[in-house]
Amino acid sequence: MKLISAELILPITGPLIKQGAVLIKDKKIAKIGLRKELKKEYPSAQEFHYPVLMPSLINAHTHLELSGIGLIKSKNFVSWLIEIIQKKRELDPLKIEQCALAEIEKAVKLGVCAFGDIISERIMFKVHQTSPLFSSLFLELIGMRENEIKEKLKTAKTILGGGNYQLGNNQLGLSPHSSYTAHKELFRSAKILAKKQKLALCAHLAESEQESELVRTGAGEIINSLYPLVNWQDIKPEPSWRSPAQYLKEFIDENITLVHCVQVSDEDIEILRKAKAVVHCPRSNLSLLGKLAPVPKMLKAEIPVALGTDSSASAGDLNLWNEMKKMLELKDQYPGGEIKPFEILKMATINSARAIFREHELGAIEPGKIANLLGINLSSRPADTEQLCFSIIDAGERAIESVFLAGEKI
Repeated sequence: MKLISAELILPITGPLIKQGAVLIKDKKIAKIGLRKELKKEYPSAQEFHYPVLMPSLINAHTHLELSGIGLIKSKNFVSWLIEIIQKKRELDPLKIEQCALAEIEKAVKLGVCAFGDIISERIMFKVHQTSPLFSSLFLELIGMRENEIKEKLKTAKTILGGGNYQLGNNQLGLSPHSSYTAHKELFRSAKILAKKQKLALCAHLAESEQESELVRTGAGEIINSLYPLVNWQDIKPEPSWRSPAQYLKEFIDENITLVHCVQVSDEDIEILRKAKAVVHCPRSNLSLLGKLAPVPKMLKAEIPVALGTDSSASAGDLNLWNEMKKMLELKDQYPGGEIKPFEILKMATINSARAIFREHELGAIEPGKIANLLGINLSSRPADTEQLCFSIIDAGERAIESVFLAGEKI
C-alpha cells in the first residue's frame, strides 16, 4: 500500500481537496480522504507528497502508426489525405513499430496513461501489447463497395479474435472510418459486431467541407481526386442532400464516439447529443481546415467533449499539453462562446476516458479506478478551481514531478 498526498487534490469529478491523500492498493485507488486521517489509519504506508495531485491525461484520438511520416502541410484537406496515403505506402513495418514505440515512451513522460488509437497496420497490435498504457485500439474499417463488406468483417473478426478481444491493458474496438470511406452497410455491420463482442466504436465525422459536399451532392474533390488514388473511380455515391451527421444519424448512439465534428449545424448538434462522446482535435483542425469545432455549443448541449491530438502528420506532435495550451490560447475564439480552463482539463481526463469507453476505470481520482496519477509541482497553488486549472495547463509538462501508472511511480 502507498499514500499519495498533496496540498491540493484535483479529482476532476469532485471538488478540490485541501491537504488530502489517496490510498493505493492493488493498482487501484482504495480510499480518498484527509492526509492526516489516512496517515493515522495507515501508518506503515509509503507516502509520496506533492503540491498538486491530478489524474493522468488521456489522448482520446490518434493515429500512432503515422508517427514516422512527420508533419504534412498541404493546400487543403483532400490533398493532405492524398499525401498521407502516398507516404504511408512507403513506410515499412519496422519503422512504424519503432516510431510508435518512441511516441508511447514520450507519452508516459508527458503523463498520458491511455490512447484512443486508430489502427490499420497489424504491427500496431504488437506495439500496444508491450505498452504500459491503458488504451483503446480501434481497428479501422474502410470500404465503399457493398459486396466486399462480408469479407472485411471476417478479416476484422480474425484480427481482433487473435487478441481475444483484449490485449494486455488495452481494450479493442472498431472504427468504420467516415461517411466518405465506409459504406453505410459497413457501419451497420460494425455496430452489430461491436454489440455482439462488446467492442468500442468510433468514427470520423463532419471533419471537412469536402466531406460535407460529397455527402450532400455526391460530387466534389473527394470523388475527383481521392477516389481514383484508391481505385474507387467507379464509385459514385448518390446525393443525400443532408449533412454527414444527418446522413449517419441512424448509427449515432451511446455506443459510438465521433471524432472532429467541425462541420456541424445546431440541428446536427442535437444528433451528436446521442453519441458516447465527441473528440476535439484543435491543432489538427486548424492545420487542415483553418477552423475549429463549435465546442462551446456542444458543451452547452451537455455533449461530453474529449481531447485528442490526431496524428503528428496533422498536429505536428502528439503532446496533449500542447493541445490544451492551444485551447487555452483560443478559449474565447471558439464558435458559440468561451471555454473555461477546467473544461479543458476535463476534456483531457474524464471525458477522454468516456470517449475511449473506459470512464469506469480511468480519468478521475475516484475509489475503484486505476491509480494513474500525476504529481504536479506548481510554485503558485490557487485554491480557486479555474485558476488552478489555468496554472496547470499554462505550466504544462514542465510541472510534472511524478507519473504513477497503476500505482507504480514511473
